[in-house]
Amino acid sequence: MLGIRYIKTRPTEYVMLFRGGKLRKHGAGLAFFYYAPSSSVVILPAESRDIPFIFNEVSNDFQEITIQGQATYRVRDPEKLAALLDFSVDVFSNYTGDGAEKLGVRVTNSVQLAIREKFKEMSLRDALAGASVLVQHAAGKLKSSELLSALGIEILDLSILKIAPTPDMSRALEASAREKLYKEADDAIYERRNSAVEQERRIKENELQTQIAIEEKNRKIREEQMNAEIAVQEKQRAVEEEKMKTVESVERKKAEIEDQKMLSRTALEEKKRKLVEVEVQNNIQYAKARAESMRLELEAVMKLPPDVLEVLMANQMQSRKLISRAMRDLAKNAQKIGTLNITPDLLQNLLKDE
Repeated sequence: MLGIRYIKTRPTEYVMLFRGGKLRKHGAGLAFFYYAPSSSVVILPAESRDIPFIFNEVSNDFQEITIQGQATYRVRDPEKLAALLDFSVDVFSNYTGDGAEKLGVRVTNSVQLAIREKFKEMSLRDALAGASVLVQHAAGKLKSSELLSALGIEILDLSILKIAPTPDMSRALEASAREKLYKEADDAIYERRNSAVEQERRIKENELQTQIAIEEKNRKIREEQMNAEIAVQEKQRAVEEEKMKTVESVERKKAEIEDQKMLSRTALEEKKRKLVEVEVQNNIQYAKARAESMRLELEAVMKLPPDVLEVLMANQMQSRKLISRAMRDLAKNAQKIGTLNITPDLLQNLLKDE
């Protein structure tokens, strides 16, 4: 209809309308009519887009490696991008320019250059295990990339999904890794056996230490028992010594008492002896005095007449002697005596005088 067209864009599309070489309209998600013969419409992606990449690189030990990953970007400055790449569309909103293809190539080339800068410093083994290092380095380089800044592009995310060597190198690495794993398995078995032996040794040492500790404890117990027994024996010995001292003291006391008794008896005997001697002397003196008295009496009696002596002797005789003498005299004069009666009562009375 006379070249007038209507265009409606999505919110994730940034549309720009040029007419007469000048920017007339621009924005995300616009809808408007335009005159197609004198106008140009440019549609740029406003959403974030994922661009996969895969390329080969060579490590510093000259090993070829395939790197596969994905970059996420968005158009930060649509006007800069529209000024450098062609994102023109026809009346049916189909791209007539090659800007979309070139944008993907340039982003991929920027990612590859950023990864290559770090990758050339790494060996094969480091590269296979260094995906995070590569991502960190490349992300920093892409943020400061002059090309992407000129295009108005911002890298939102970068990830490396796979780093793979060539099939031959992969098999060699697998064999090496397999041998290493076998060796590690053997080492693990060896270590496990050594650990078991070491554990057994530690167990034996612990048992030995425990036995030594038990023996030491028993030795201390025996020593304490011996010390206790020695202390008891010392106590008993002290008690026995004290008893012996007490017994000795008692015996000594008894001996002293016996000595005192002996001395007392000796003194008593000495006194008795002296008394006996005195008594003997007295008796001797008495006997001498008695003998002298008898001698004097005898001398006096010898001077007396016989009749007087007989009377005196009769006074000194006992009744029986007198009776017996009287009977004797009667017997001598029996011829002169007629009859003499002596009754038992008379004899008994005569004998009672004693």
